[in-house]
Amino acid sequence: MVRQRVGLTLHVIGSLLKYFALAYLAPLITAVCLGEAEWYIYLYALLLTLGIGLTLEFRFKTNKEIDRADGFAIVAFTWLLIPLLGTLPYVFPPVKLGFLDAFFETMSGFTTTGATILEVVEELPKSALLWRSLTQWIGGMGVILLFIAILPKLAVGGSQLFEREFPGPLPEKLRPRFRTTARHLWSIYLLFTVAEIALLFMVAKLPLFDSICISFSTISTGGFTPTTASIGAYANPVAEYIIMFFMLLAGVSFIIHYHVLHGNWKATKDEELRLYLIILAVASSLLIIAQGFTSYRQGIFQAISIMTTTGFATANFAYWHSSAKIVLLALMLIGACGGSTGGGIKVMRALTLMKHSGVMMRRAIFPNAVIPVKYNKKPVPDEVIRDIISFLFLYILVAVAASVVLCFFGLNLETAISAVAATLGNVGPGLGAVGPALNYAWAPSLPKVILIFCMWLGRLELFTVLMIFSRRFWRG
Repeated sequence: MVRQRVGLTLHVIGSLLKYFALAYLAPLITAVCLGEAEWYIYLYALLLTLGIGLTLEFRFKTNKEIDRADGFAIVAFTWLLIPLLGTLPYVFPPVKLGFLDAFFETMSGFTTTGATILEVVEELPKSALLWRSLTQWIGGMGVILLFIAILPKLAVGGSQLFEREFPGPLPEKLRPRFRTTARHLWSIYLLFTVAEIALLFMVAKLPLFDSICISFSTISTGGFTPTTASIGAYANPVAEYIIMFFMLLAGVSFIIHYHVLHGNWKATKDEELRLYLIILAVASSLLIIAQGFTSYRQGIFQAISIMTTTGFATANFAYWHSSAKIVLLALMLIGACGGSTGGGIKVMRALTLMKHSGVMMRRAIFPNAVIPVKYNKKPVPDEVIRDIISFLFLYILVAVAASVVLCFFGLNLETAISAVAATLGNVGPGLGAVGPALNYAWAPSLPKVILIFCMWLGRLELFTVLMIFSRRFWRG
């Protein structure tokens, strides 16, 4: 059983790496066109990734179909191996980071966390800046979801991979075949990206290269920008409003986008969407009040940026009033909607638990009453509620444990808690020493490893990663 699972996992990962290698063409072409001396680094990375992929695919050839347990292993290890190989452009000149720092940067990219160890982003060549944003764009909708959409061989067993990678509970198929669903989701994702690039370039008058990089990071809710000072470096109100609009869209379930784009406006009555907008409206108001009504745009921008877990900044909110910082920390924990590219606990889970708590209070008065928890007027299965409660317990447990360990390494409480919240929720910047004007370069090696683990856990929503550490899982 173990040998079969390992063989199938390596075979599928090899097949994915074979096609993932093509992603290096974008920075390679950019480097060649701009005359960068180290263009060959991307060629070497492409060939190495392609070679590893082909070796794994043909060395571990198997006819075994992907079952539920295989899905956990394939998704978890794919999301570990692809960031490992993605470090190659960072470890060689001209970037030349240490391996751990390079792995931190790439894991942050693919998981759309946006936490960085780079002190001056502008020093990177444009090809590296493009690669940095491209890793977020690929990871936003999902590496495996992309391959489900384009590879016929993943049509069988695609449902097991889709459910392990697609963020949030209650995933909905748009079509009977998961491959068709994946294609629809990626088509909408691409449409939003192109639309934002066009608006930033033509309306906000940002440079085309910057428009591309920022759009890649916005739609993926990633947060990397070509500037050290994030979006605030442009001092462009029009660009900020455009980015706010697309961050707002990216934080909404892409299932809803699909229905709306196909004329089904009833999808906008979704209860999660309603709560998402209410939380943003309340949080924006609180941030504006906490800042003494000095900047409405900054308050709204940061509320959307943090709740959608994008992590862009137009101000150094690490120095804001404590009341504003606690609002931002709460938004980091809640996160965006299920089925979006955002991270965090997800609004859907918070809404379901609120409804469940209300039902339990009513049952305390009427113990014999049968009162189902309903979402969009439909009963929520008990197993879904149990999964959500388990997820929340594990999320809090991991957050507390990681924060405690970071405190033992000398981080103050604010920095430790916000660093874990920012990486586990795939937000990026936190508070204190990891605020938006700072970076994670100063952190000791073990805290960096812990934060990398938090990014991995957060993107795959805990269960997929934690399952592979179970002895019973490998025993079948």
